Amino acid sequence: MIRPFKFEDVDYIINSHYNLYNKEFQYDLSFRAFIADRVHGFIERSDPNENIWILESEGKQRGSISIHKVNEDTAQLGLFLIEPDVRGAGYGQQLVQTAIDFCKGLAFKTIILWTNSELVTARRIYAKNGFVLKESHTEMLSNKQLIEEKWTLSIHTGE
Repeated sequence: MIRPFKFEDVDYIINSHYNLYNKEFQYDLSFRAFIADRVHGFIERSDPNENIWILESEGKQRGSISIHKVNEDTAQLGLFLIEPDVRGAGYGQQLVQTAIDFCKGLAFKTIILWTNSELVTARRIYAKNGFVLKESHTEMLSNKQLIEEKWTLSIHTGE
């Protein structure tokens, strides 16, 4: 089940992202701070054009995704995570589709996202949904040299 964010999800989102990315990709605590800033910013803005969704399975939080308003025309997808024990069941696709559908119901014309080249499975899901790699550059993030990528998706506004 995919449901909207509740305040009780704050610790789950922050800790699950840090724990998973630290274990799988050796990201450091700066990544945890980045995620915390994103979640707390969402709460502080309380913008109806933004949302976070939580994947629940058997009553437990098992993943997340968010949409952040960049400007009137552009939304940014983020906080995308699927717990390892529920991967491969199509939940990633469902979360991405939920975020895209949300944006189509608003005035957004484009969805962007930033990811890293090492996140192979997520990149496949983005490509499958029509996102196109637009730019990449090497950067030091989370105490690692990463190839950061910007992907975009043009959407219809539903007019």
